[in-house]
Amino acid sequence: MKRSRLLHCLLAGSLLSGLCGSAEAQALFLARRAIGRIEQMSQFAPATGAAYDVATVIVEVSPDKVFDTIKRLLGRSTEVRVTRIDDARRSIEFTDGVQIGGIQVSTLGEDLSQLIVSTAHPGVTTSATSTLVTRILGVCRELNVVCQRAES
Repeated sequence: MKRSRLLHCLLAGSLLSGLCGSAEAQALFLARRAIGRIEQMSQFAPATGAAYDVATVIVEVSPDKVFDTIKRLLGRSTEVRVTRIDDARRSIEFTDGVQIGGIQVSTLGEDLSQLIVSTAHPGVTTSATSTLVTRILGVCRELNVVCQRAES
């Protein structure tokens, strides 16, 4: 009886282990398809005039390198002024005098990062999404990785 129970436990354990490995491989496959694809979203509320734009991309570069590159590029910019840097969270806030924005670099793995850029612009009806995507493409070029706009 004990041998049978042990055999069932071992069989169940190996089955669960196989399923976990399969799920992990599937997740890795999906992540690989998302690498370099810039996703974007914007929303405008006509009643209040509030609007925001968000763009994000996953790159195969260490989070520290991505964050250092962004800090360097924003430091050279004459179009925006950095208002806050949080090295621990890898986030930067900035403004162009009308709009405010933020960038955060998240760790997805040792050499895998997610870059999220957002802007908020009260009373400005034009979307900043295309500008965000253009800036992300510039960061990707600087990092020597291929990024492209997501297909709708």
